[in-house]
Amino acid sequence: AGIDVALIDTGIAPVDGLDDPDLIVNGPDLSLDRQAGMPAGLDAYGHGTHMASIIGGEGGMARAARIVNLKVGASDGAVDVSQMIAAVDWAVQHRRDPGLNIRVLSLSGGTDATQSYLVDPLAHAVESAWRNGIVVVAAAGNSAGPLADPAVDPYVLSVGAADMRVPGDRSDDVVASFSALGTPERGVDLIAPGVSVLGLRAPGSAVDLANPTAVVAGSLFRGSGTSQAAAVVAGAAAQLLSDRPELTPD
Repeated sequence: AGIDVALIDTGIAPVDGLDDPDLIVNGPDLSLDRQAGMPAGLDAYGHGTHMASIIGGEGGMARAARIVNLKVGASDGAVDVSQMIAAVDWAVQHRRDPGLNIRVLSLSGGTDATQSYLVDPLAHAVESAWRNGIVVVAAAGNSAGPLADPAVDPYVLSVGAADMRVPGDRSDDVVASFSALGTPERGVDLIAPGVSVLGLRAPGSAVDLANPTAVVAGSLFRGSGTSQAAAVVAGAAAQLLSDRPELTPD
């Protein structure tokens, strides 16, 4: 409670479990969907809704945390790095607006840029969030290789995916085969559940229509990736900051 998590993704659909007006705060819609006239903040792709439900809401990691919806991804998943940077900048500038307390930023998207984080504009943006007291949680990437940008930046929490196999048995947990792990110079900071993670579905969205076998019990959706793992860690960070608000991102 009392912690806001900024979710930079494809928006959030007002499905059961994410339809409480006290749970979702809509920030600006920076996506191409908005430019095409779609309702602001609405998730037509399906990814953001899944992430939001893992972070908070009914069944989420941090059920009393609020989620600040910063939509950058369009209905086909398309997003430009400039939109991501603008969303990060907005979260930093408005983190302490009246009624807001943004302490965590969840970023499942990234780029495959190979330039150093020291000169990368997206890395610069997330470091600005870090300097201003925001925990940046970034998905490591699904390449099974080097870390994606901005997860490669040492000032963020880079999250890889774990395959829990039998969830009740800790002895059989392994790193997911698709998960990026990085290099000896910069590896992942944490591994979190990222295989067949249950979250809420956005009926009729692009991801939903493309993966009908992933639907569980009508309202749920099973997804895998370091995106899901990052959402788990973002929710865990919100829990920890609620209990110990004096903690810094470090």
